[in-house]
Amino acid sequence: MVAALQRCGAIMEISMGVDWGKIKEEAVQILSDYIKVDTTNPPGKEMAGARYLQGLLEKEGFSATVLESQPERGNLICVLKGRDSLPPLILLHHIDVVPAEAEKWKHSPYSGAVVDGEVWGRGAQDCKSLGVMELVAFLLLKREGFQPKRDIVYMATADEETGAKWGVNWLFQNHPEMMKAEYVINEGGGVGMIVGKRNVYTCQTAEKGICWLKLTFRGKPGHGSVPHEDNCIAKMGKAIERISSYRSPLRRTLTTENFIKGIAEEQRFPRSFMMRQLLNPLFSKAVERRIPDPGLRGMVGAILRNTFVPTVVQGGQKTNVIPSECSCQVDCRILPGVEPEMIKAEVRDLLFDLKDYEVEVLQTSPASESPADNPLCRAFEKTLRRLDPKAKMIPTMLTGGTDSRFFRDKGTAAYGFQPMAPLDNLSEYLSRVHGHDERVSAESLRFGTRVLFEVLKDFCG
Repeated sequence: MVAALQRCGAIMEISMGVDWGKIKEEAVQILSDYIKVDTTNPPGKEMAGARYLQGLLEKEGFSATVLESQPERGNLICVLKGRDSLPPLILLHHIDVVPAEAEKWKHSPYSGAVVDGEVWGRGAQDCKSLGVMELVAFLLLKREGFQPKRDIVYMATADEETGAKWGVNWLFQNHPEMMKAEYVINEGGGVGMIVGKRNVYTCQTAEKGICWLKLTFRGKPGHGSVPHEDNCIAKMGKAIERISSYRSPLRRTLTTENFIKGIAEEQRFPRSFMMRQLLNPLFSKAVERRIPDPGLRGMVGAILRNTFVPTVVQGGQKTNVIPSECSCQVDCRILPGVEPEMIKAEVRDLLFDLKDYEVEVLQTSPASESPADNPLCRAFEKTLRRLDPKAKMIPTMLTGGTDSRFFRDKGTAAYGFQPMAPLDNLSEYLSRVHGHDERVSAESLRFGTRVLFEVLKDFCG
């Protein structure tokens, strides 16, 4: 990984009137200070983060609007006006971050510590670093006097981590005129992977939907000292065990096919042949187990099928009482074309021999996709290849959800594209997202800022 970063660093020094060494220092300082603003959600308190960003923008001569959706829940919008009437391009990231177990971190999650060329803290990867890359690229355009052919909108929103009720969703409901755009650049892709002799960068063109289920089991109540066969807790235990070990059938999508074939093309035989067998229902499971990188293995497994993960259990109230009812919740992530009723039927087939239970859909939203071949995607790949001669870009599907789904629902093409210097250990990187010791390298900040800056100049020039 260090060698890859150094290679990218050498490439990045080739500038067009921009001192990228100083830009890296600026981005590191902004991110460090941004992390120090605690925007843990819940409760959120993104207003403090929005005000921090507003101060940086107004210092450079921008007029930034901050909208409060609820007390202390802030959303920021700032526009670099274009010369033509083309629909806007939005640079999007979310201000809120998930909670952190501070005692399990090497450096405080809200310290913004800069150690050995890395910025540490909650949000360093998800996704305050993207916000800083977009911000610095946005500021550089202003400093250069660049006038784009379309409006470029810098947008920082609240509440993404708990469903966007007070963020993007609220903005669409209350300020729809501010949300109109042809394109959105958001989180969820851009990470470089070293595959064979190439640096393969992902562009998130699709993301799985959600179908959260609640399974309620019923049985005969009684005293804990008298066992019987109609214990709802025991039935739920069997169901959880079965769901946890279940693998839904392979379901091919165009995005996943292009992702797997794109990686296979960069490997030698027989690895290239074996990689393609991930798309073969007969061999997919066996091949998946042989992928050496746990991060890539887990991601591939999740984008090839619907997934079912038990996450919440609610049972009895007292140790000596057998309850009459208990429940568990299951986080199901669904592929394009899958409906909630299909998921409920799949669960019922899996639990065919269990009785006295019901399945309820708690929350659902469909998978979302954007075209993988359009002018913006081509600008991504063109810029990557110019800055990294070994670059190749492939579409990917995100296993989780982002705010991009709200824009796609309105017909906007949204992409997860946070360019990061190539990694030789994807598993380690992914484990830190929502995990411990989250951090990002200064070189990746510079690389990502440079890529986005040149994409904007190329695409909007």
